[in-house]
Amino acid sequence: MGMILAADIGGTTCKLGIFDETLSLIEKWEIDTDIADEGKYILSNVYEAFKSKEEKLEFKVEESLGAGIGMPGPVDFKNGILDGCINLNIRGKKSISSIFEGISGVRTIVDNDANVAALGEQFKGAGHGHSEVVMITLGTGVGGGVIADGRLIHGTGGSGGEIGHIPVDFAERFQCNCGKKGCLETVASATGMVNLAKFHHSQDFRDTVLSEEIKNNTVTSKSIVEAAMAGDHLGEFAVDEAARYLAMAMSNISVITNPGYFIFGGGVSEAGTFLTDKIKKYYTPLTFPPAAEDMEIVMAELGNDAGMYGAARLVRQYLM
Repeated sequence: MGMILAADIGGTTCKLGIFDETLSLIEKWEIDTDIADEGKYILSNVYEAFKSKEEKLEFKVEESLGAGIGMPGPVDFKNGILDGCINLNIRGKKSISSIFEGISGVRTIVDNDANVAALGEQFKGAGHGHSEVVMITLGTGVGGGVIADGRLIHGTGGSGGEIGHIPVDFAERFQCNCGKKGCLETVASATGMVNLAKFHHSQDFRDTVLSEEIKNNTVTSKSIVEAAMAGDHLGEFAVDEAARYLAMAMSNISVITNPGYFIFGGGVSEAGTFLTDKIKKYYTPLTFPPAAEDMEIVMAELGNDAGMYGAARLVRQYLM
């Protein structure tokens, strides 16, 4: 039986998995990510890690059915090219699929890490059994993946599903890493919640338990959510505003793909129903009624394994 190699490459660790052709997980483990010299060792280290399992699992890497790789940066999915990645110290365009194929002799497919996490959750996690799924990851930024008819939407240049860059803040108050203003991630990510808390504190919310943290520039999304849950007016206002912007973005997505499930992951999503109840409050009135029906918001289930499962699923969908 042939094996499928899966790698979810992050700035700190690479999550690795070996699956059989039915996508049953055989082995999983992690290795440190060596980002020295513009990340030149990352793929060779991943290859050597897979080679180290040959004797134990009685297989040959070179005879694998395919390799799927998730990378934390913009990916041209059709050509397997990563267009730089700060987290991996990679500058410029790198043909990840060609490089790994050259090292390993295994056909390789590459995608953005948020996309493979979405595919993993749709395949094995919170969206299991459902073909119309959107995953939104709320971390330092806002990542995501849009799955229609069981397959990821990539678009012409690979920018399909860049949920964090949907324009929602038309006052354009905060700068986004993409160079523009008004993007969802400037008002709904962990960074976005901090932006909102600082902005409103400077305007009209002086009486708040968050004042000292804001003054010392130590306020976090976690402390904002905790303050909100304790009834703090500024905390509640910031979380509520972030929820409204998320609902706006979700409403836009709904009239394009009409997903049955929105899956939330990332650190901010740990606010759970406190956040999702607020999102639902805004989502239904905003959304075209047929698209709002039968929509569920659920929390991601696979944690750090989502990308690994999604990378394996890519191989099954596109290389087999």
